[in-house]
Amino acid sequence: MRLIDWILVIIPIAFVLGVAVYTRRFVKSVADFLAAGRCAGRYLLANARGESDSGLANTMSKFEMILVSGFVLNFWEKVSIPALLLVGITGFVVYRFRETRALTLAQFFEMRYSRRFRLFMGALAFVSGILNYGIFPAVSARFFIYFLGLPLHVSILGLTIPTFALIMASYLACTVFMITIGGQVTLMVTDCIEGLLSHAIYIAIVIAVFFVVGWSQIVDVMGNMPTGYSHIDPFDAGQVEDFNMLYVLMALVITIYTTMALQNKQGFNSAARTPHESRMGNVLGYWRTYARLLMILMLGVCAVTYLQHPDFAGPAQQINGEIQQIGDTYLRKQMTVPIALSHLLPVGIKGLFCAMMIMGLLAGDSGHMHSWGSILIQDVIAPLRDKPMTPKQHMWALRLAVLGVAVFAFFFSMLFQQTQYIALWWAVTAGVFTGGAGAAIIGGLYWRKGTTGAAWAATITGSVLSLVGILLTNGSVWKSLSRLLGPSIEAYGVLPPEQFWLNGQEVAILAAGSAVAVYVVVSVFTPHAYFDLDRLLNRGKYAHAEENKDAAVAVRAPMTLRDRFRLRNILGFDENFTFTDKLVSGGIFWWSMLLLAVNLIVTALNLFVHDWPVSWWAHYWMIAGIALPFIIAVGTLVWFGIGGTKDMFEFFHALRTMKRNVDDDGRVQSPAPGSFPLSNQAPSPAPVVPAIQPTPEGDVAIKTGAAVGARPIA
Repeated sequence: MRLIDWILVIIPIAFVLGVAVYTRRFVKSVADFLAAGRCAGRYLLANARGESDSGLANTMSKFEMILVSGFVLNFWEKVSIPALLLVGITGFVVYRFRETRALTLAQFFEMRYSRRFRLFMGALAFVSGILNYGIFPAVSARFFIYFLGLPLHVSILGLTIPTFALIMASYLACTVFMITIGGQVTLMVTDCIEGLLSHAIYIAIVIAVFFVVGWSQIVDVMGNMPTGYSHIDPFDAGQVEDFNMLYVLMALVITIYTTMALQNKQGFNSAARTPHESRMGNVLGYWRTYARLLMILMLGVCAVTYLQHPDFAGPAQQINGEIQQIGDTYLRKQMTVPIALSHLLPVGIKGLFCAMMIMGLLAGDSGHMHSWGSILIQDVIAPLRDKPMTPKQHMWALRLAVLGVAVFAFFFSMLFQQTQYIALWWAVTAGVFTGGAGAAIIGGLYWRKGTTGAAWAATITGSVLSLVGILLTNGSVWKSLSRLLGPSIEAYGVLPPEQFWLNGQEVAILAAGSAVAVYVVVSVFTPHAYFDLDRLLNRGKYAHAEENKDAAVAVRAPMTLRDRFRLRNILGFDENFTFTDKLVSGGIFWWSMLLLAVNLIVTALNLFVHDWPVSWWAHYWMIAGIALPFIIAVGTLVWFGIGGTKDMFEFFHALRTMKRNVDDDGRVQSPAPGSFPLSNQAPSPAPVVPAIQPTPEGDVAIKTGAAVGARPIA
């Protein structure tokens, strides 16, 4: 790193921290800390949530995938589009959850099953979340050590201290500081600014690396992999392990099964000023991802090319020497791309890349800390208290919870040895909660025979299998277990492999499938009366009259199957969509369908007509993988820059002028267990619904009993 590189790192980071301090004056209530006052616009959401999703660990995970599969995983991911569109068309889970009128997932669990189950699921979500986040500090610290060429240990006051620990402690302290001074308000603004700066850096990096590594050199390396391991031809990549078509299909199944189950980034889900702004923020986020995915793809394939092409034999020898000095086998793989980039990137661009990674680190980690700390307080501790906390007590409880998450992550990263890819670790740890929660959500919404006992059994099954999977997929644990049980297993002709038979994604699939089976079996064989789903879903004689349209919570009659397949309903268009909104949403829909159609045609040609040569695949990836995404990235930089800046000024104005409600602290006035009767019971009183009134900004404020992460539901 030269002086200009350090300047390019320090200036944007100092600016972001200065803005963080400025936002403190706008945080005046628990709702501000948790949900940014529910007054964020679409571009603020798209930029902030997108940057939070693009944390350093997430980028490292993408590098791992590219190192293994090159371009080809990008091709197979298009397969998931039709299934995800079908989920959207049918309104799977989301539609029925809306009919329950529950404000949070926790409230639904209490309404459908019991209060104890709600508390258990809140605690389980917290445990799953902090395990999922636990490796973030380790991955981040190691990146900076090897990218910057830092020593493994430093001497301070005569003490030898691991650089690894110093980096983790420093950046975790910085992140905790950002969250505790302003909560979600600070995250919305700083993440948006970081997102805009990162977007510009993405484009600069893509242009710069083409001056170092040429396209012909990339094609030479990507197309000359061993048979079955091609990084450019998806139909010659059948031997690629972990990140292949099977991985994409498993990820698709998990995505559908866990609809609404994942609870990370919950602050962003509740920060929009209206439901429509939240929806449009999600749509706009799809456009924004093109710039980031393009940058990651180019850096990944250029790093591989730099290491393997004969034109770079000299630098590659030095890089491989540095890589081989790393003792741990998995860590060598994880740090291959960062070490290569430390030599590949030119002066100035190296500093920009480092700044981008630091900004992603602050955004990604702060989002996780905020989410899991909030869940601990809001869904576990607060419901157990007989007396509500005062606003001051509540704010300090949230801050201490965030600090606790950071302390746990520090020691977890110090002690835990990661032996599998980041994406696979995320899959198995998320399964601690979602493995059973998916069955409880789907069964609770769609099956009147589902019982509380079945929900408990399914959740425990999914969680236990995921926890066991975490242990077995850890290399050191598996080696110890193999030495202990190896002789007994070998007696039956089974030779324990070097690593556990299943990876993290496969463990997640097993946990989910087992949870579903247990839920069904326990429900069928447990004597009980059928649950009154009409009562839960507010149908039939329990249907509510249409509410105030201005409050954006109008209750609509269920659509017929034919209506749902109309184009406007496929795209989710309603009276809130302006002409511009329709262009934006329709554009991403038809663009996705165009890419899918192109891939289907390419697949048919390769399977039934003629295998494409490497030169044809080179043209395909240059157009579909680089040129078109680059054009979109440049356009969205200008578009989102203007929109994000305008939204930030409106955000500050709304926070400055809005009237706070001290009772809006995340408490849920849900009905007591049994309020939703079984079919053989007499009807009980209707559930308590929070009072709703319009605010001066045109949003709706939930006066008493506003749920954590809740927003008015369209």
